[in-house]
Amino acid sequence: MNRFLGILLGLIASLGGVPAPVLAAGLPLVISTTVNYTNNTLTISGQNFGSSPTVTLDSMSFPTQSVSSGQIVADFPADSPPSSFRPGTYFLTMQSPHQFPAIFTVDIGANGPQGPAGVQGLAGAQGATGATGPAGPVGPAGANGAVGPPGAPGQPGTNGMNGTNGAQGLQGAQGPQGPQGLQGPAGAPGASGSGGGLPTGCGTTNWSGASVNVAVDPAVFYTPSGQTGAWTCKSQLPRYVANGDGTLTDNLSGLMWEMATGVVVPLPNVPPPSSDVKDVNASYSWSSAGSGADGTLFTIFIAGLNGGVYYSPSFGGTVGLAGTGPCFANHCDWRIPSLAELQTILDITAPAGCSFVAACIDPAFGPTQANYYWSSSSLVLNGKPYSAWNIFFGNGDISYQQWTGYGYARAVRSVR
Repeated sequence: MNRFLGILLGLIASLGGVPAPVLAAGLPLVISTTVNYTNNTLTISGQNFGSSPTVTLDSMSFPTQSVSSGQIVADFPADSPPSSFRPGTYFLTMQSPHQFPAIFTVDIGANGPQGPAGVQGLAGAQGATGATGPAGPVGPAGANGAVGPPGAPGQPGTNGMNGTNGAQGLQGAQGPQGPQGLQGPAGAPGASGSGGGLPTGCGTTNWSGASVNVAVDPAVFYTPSGQTGAWTCKSQLPRYVANGDGTLTDNLSGLMWEMATGVVVPLPNVPPPSSDVKDVNASYSWSSAGSGADGTLFTIFIAGLNGGVYYSPSFGGTVGLAGTGPCFANHCDWRIPSLAELQTILDITAPAGCSFVAACIDPAFGPTQANYYWSSSSLVLNGKPYSAWNIFFGNGDISYQQWTGYGYARAVRSVR
């Protein structure tokens, strides 16, 4: 298996045997790269950049537009815009006079722009007339009619008898409204509210345990497992939170990760021991024949988590039949992480250790092999992709291997 370390040593040899630099104050360090497909530029962010740097991608030189100690903007060659590159991961080398070179990777063509919305479908046929509803309730009784006029007086009685009674007179007008009664006693006090008010002091802060400045620190309602929830500043949340359904959320990156099950058995390059794709001891191939993303990493592992479907980087779309099985944790968008995403959970200072026995990862992730884990980032060498990047969680080494080899897997999904 080729190693990324071997590539780096080869580059050092081409520089005349200069010993490899280590991360220290004053040395150039590339932190991130951004490709602008509209302006055909490559932005390099980091620290300790010198003046008059040279920028190369594989063996291609990039002229620079602007240079500062923390950022370099370089142009893609006029005859090689980023849209002409084959999707994959490329090597970036940046070096200023009298400085060690800085080496980084650049993903080009990983995701295309969103296509236009499709035309609206035809309107469906009008539905059948519904059944007649039940009769409405009986309306209120009408008002009383006006009192009729008095009847004519009766005829006088005969033989000294009294005459008949006259008709009853009209009803008198309603009397005035009486005075308002006394106010009743006060009601009993209501129950105390729950949750409390929003916390104060949330604002720009530095996330605990990570050198990342969070521009906005909103208040969120956080409920630890088995406890009562409360409002808190987002920066005060723990970095990793187990969700209780076999998943774990990284509050720094916003990514949700799959947690494996079982007890680690350190046997490398072993095919899946069972149909349980959650087994920490199951390993997979990136490609079945070395021609695309059709290995068991996608057809068994990702398809098993997504109810029978998976996203193929080489095909550029979804493959398989949905609904052939349940989706893990009720989410059907699990995928293989990119190399950059996989690097965010690599922790060479993990409290449980970082060795060929203990994995270089926070123990919150649960059982993890101290071995190779696949990324979705393919490697392009001499214009032909035939390998993919992976990370060795036994010592934090970044390397690559041929698609037909075996490696372990951990799925991820985006939640923001």
